[in-house]
Formats: sequence, C-alpha cells, structure tokens
Amino acid sequence: MAERRSTLFEEAGRAVGGMWRLLLGRRDALSRFDFSQRGLAGSFIPLVVAFVVFTAITGMGAAAQRTLSPTGQLFIFGALITARFGALRIVLPRLDSLHAFRPVMVASNWINAIAVGGLVVTTFCVAFLGALVLGPAAGETIVGIILTLWAAIAIAMLIAEINILRLVAALKGGEVVMVLAAQVFALILAVFILAQLPLR
Repeated sequence: MAERRSTLFEEAGRAVGGMWRLLLGRRDALSRFDFSQRGLAGSFIPLVVAFVVFTAITGMGAAAQRTLSPTGQLFIFGALITARFGALRIVLPRLDSLHAFRPVMVASNWINAIAVGGLVVTTFCVAFLGALVLGPAAGETIVGIILTLWAAIAIAMLIAEINILRLVAALKGGEVVMVLAAQVFALILAVFILAQLPLR
C-alpha cells in the first residue's frame, strides 16, 4: 500500500511543533519537518503566503503615504531571502555541511512563515483588544506592546535559526557564528544594492 502523503495543513501543524522544539533546543525537532524535495517545495508555500498577507496589510497605508507598494515589498523580501540562502550555499560547503543545505532551508522557511504569521495575528489582536480595553486614546501604549511582541518574535526567530544550524546542520559554536555572519553580510549587501534600484 502506498504511503499517504501529508497535507500542507498537517505539515504546518508539525512545523509549529518543530519550531517549539527548536526553541527548546530539542533534537527531536528534526522529526517534525519533511526534508525531502517535496517538503522543500511545500515549505516555500506558507512562506510566500505569509509575506503576501503581510505586504497586503502594510500596503493598505502605502498608497496614502506614497511609500513602497506591496509588489515592491514582495520583491525586496524575495531578494533578501535569496541573498540569505545564497550566503548559506556558499558557506556550508566550506564547513563540509552542504548536505544540510536543503534541511536548513526547509526548517528556516517554516520558522519564518510561522513567525510572520504570528506577527500579523498578534499585531491585530493586540491592536483590537488594546483599543477595546484601553480605548483609542491609548495609542502609544498599544504601539509599545506591539513593538515589544515584535522584539520577542525576532528573538525567538534568532534562537530557532541558531538551533537549526546547530541541530539540523550539526555545526559547532564558531561555525554557527560564521554562517550567521555570512548571512548578515549578504543581507547588508543586498539592502545596499536594492537601495540603488528605482523601486516603487
């Protein structure tokens, strides 16, 4: 009998569990992700959906403020993700860990998709409940709470990414720092290049 393929929703549920285990530094987090070629393709779907929803929401005020359009934001997100994984593809072979490239991409895609989704949901919940409980005059307090939650999500993402490199790619402390530094450099370079483009 052929093995039943899991649905994207089932994979998402397992990925949430995997992210929690990664935050705790547990090795059994690896069993929660599908590291196959199909799993890699599937991991990009929630990532794209999360960024599309995020840019659609932030784009509501873009037209009025004449800031970057949602299409421009998506282009930037795509360029930054490409730069980050490009750096990973260059550095991992030098650490004899090229075999971990796809698993790291899969886990990282799910972590980023969950984080962006969580960011959108918590922002709306805090803004709605804050306005309901504290009243519309408490705008600064609500913004402060939202920024604190964003910082917490960013810290959680960093911890998860470090544990992905440590557990999935089996890198040691210095190697993890080297990979993260290469990705930061690639992101800075990408931002510099993007800043020269006439994006709208």
